[in-house]
Amino acid sequence: MKPAQAQLHEVATVSLGITLRGADASRHDPEGTHQLIRIGDLTEDGTLVPGEPNLIKLDADTAHRSALRHGEVLLAARGNRMTAAVFEGAYPAVAGGQFLVIRPQEDVLLPGYLRWFLNLPSTQDSLAGRARGSYVRSLPVSALAELEILLPPLPRQAIITELHALRLREKTLMSTLAARRATLIDQSLRHSLLA
Repeated sequence: MKPAQAQLHEVATVSLGITLRGADASRHDPEGTHQLIRIGDLTEDGTLVPGEPNLIKLDADTAHRSALRHGEVLLAARGNRMTAAVFEGAYPAVAGGQFLVIRPQEDVLLPGYLRWFLNLPSTQDSLAGRARGSYVRSLPVSALAELEILLPPLPRQAIITELHALRLREKTLMSTLAARRATLIDQSLRHSLLA
């Protein structure tokens, strides 16, 4: 049985990340209230790994409107890599204007499944075709909102989410193993020279 299909705006809200005005608006403030998530905080496989702290101070109204919620999906909307990640809600944060913020209706669409779907090569090709601009490509909110997505039942979405997470974990472990193996071989070769 084929899964249902819907345009993203039918099962989620899509908005632009926060736009900060002024030269120093995005500069780190040690007394800041929210972490500003930037493109550099997003890995190629769709994991958010904030680097240096980049706290910004927001007034209550802006924080209420723009603060990220657990389970929102961030999509890099500028440049060549339109990678998606799920915000896990571990700290107060806002997404910069380079992101589109997607809030799925979790009774229909799981965040982890949406992340997986958006990062598929076929979806990435579709997003690239919808991007605008000749020098720096940018994906408009409306173009993402009209994206057709497959909607299998929630239990199947949960299985896909879990398998995807396991695949990413395996990739990380294999990378760590390869690095440690290389170090061990180099140390063994160096030791053989000194023996």
